[in-house]
Amino acid sequence: MLARRLDEIDGHVRVIVLQGAGAAFCAGADLGDVPDSPMAWRDRIVTAQTQHLRIINMKQIVIASVQGAAFGGGASLALAADILVLDEKATLGFPFVKLGVVPDGGASFLLQAKASPAVALDVLLTGGVIQADEARALGLTRRVAPAGELEARTMKLAEELASLPAEALQLTKSLCAQAWANHLPGALRHEADAFGLATASEGHRVAMEAAKMKLKKAN
Repeated sequence: MLARRLDEIDGHVRVIVLQGAGAAFCAGADLGDVPDSPMAWRDRIVTAQTQHLRIINMKQIVIASVQGAAFGGGASLALAADILVLDEKATLGFPFVKLGVVPDGGASFLLQAKASPAVALDVLLTGGVIQADEARALGLTRRVAPAGELEARTMKLAEELASLPAEALQLTKSLCAQAWANHLPGALRHEADAFGLATASEGHRVAMEAAKMKLKKAN
């Protein structure tokens, strides 16, 4: 779905807004639809990585407008955007280790680049959740919208950006990326291999069985 939408973007578009439908931005993987082998897992991770890398490298400015939960790959997607706008109740969740896997979608790299290595280790090793106010304190965003104002504030920002010279926006995005983005492709290759390896572990098998049982009871 995301890849198709990105393909449809006209070259004259200057600003892109990523929004989720419903109460959550993106709640993460569907535990009822998971690959059945480590290499199939790896292929799925590479697909997500390709989309996130495309967002980082595209000439348009990308805003992630996050309401509710952005968990797992959804949190990685939000971090891939150029500017993050959060509802005051929004959360970024990184539960990977609790499922016996490593972070995907570039999460480990992006958290280190946009917050710090210490923060990334703390959050990722504990399967932690970052609340909106904490995200602002960590420097992941300058923008936390009061209840009911997320869309209005996001669109106001998008309109302000779209009114600026397109060349300056594109070159500034490229310039800022020089500090970290050139190292991202190699990190993503390592991430995909590590994820595939992790899915072959006994810890992952046990964790997934427990998560599926918990989901079944909840339903």
